[in-house]
Amino acid sequence: MTTAEEITTNLTIRALPARVRATLTARAKARRQSLNAYVLDVLSREATTPTMDEVLADIDSARASVGLTTDDAVAAVRAVRDAQEARWG
Repeated sequence: MTTAEEITTNLTIRALPARVRATLTARAKARRQSLNAYVLDVLSREATTPTMDEVLADIDSARASVGLTTDDAVAAVRAVRDAQEARWG
């Protein structure tokens, strides 16, 4: 049985502007990669970088799991800052 990462798919990009292709080709050449390898790296990086919505959802989930609100977090930061200010003047 194969894993999801072992399954490959061919991808066709239509109407790619010549300027974009030239830029990608130059960047691939600078990294001593084929255009295909470079584009695979770019797409892989994009696919593994969470979106802002995903990050915020993860934060909300973590906060809910420990029962903290945004107000609790703000109060904690203020308390630390106040303590540092009192200590260091």
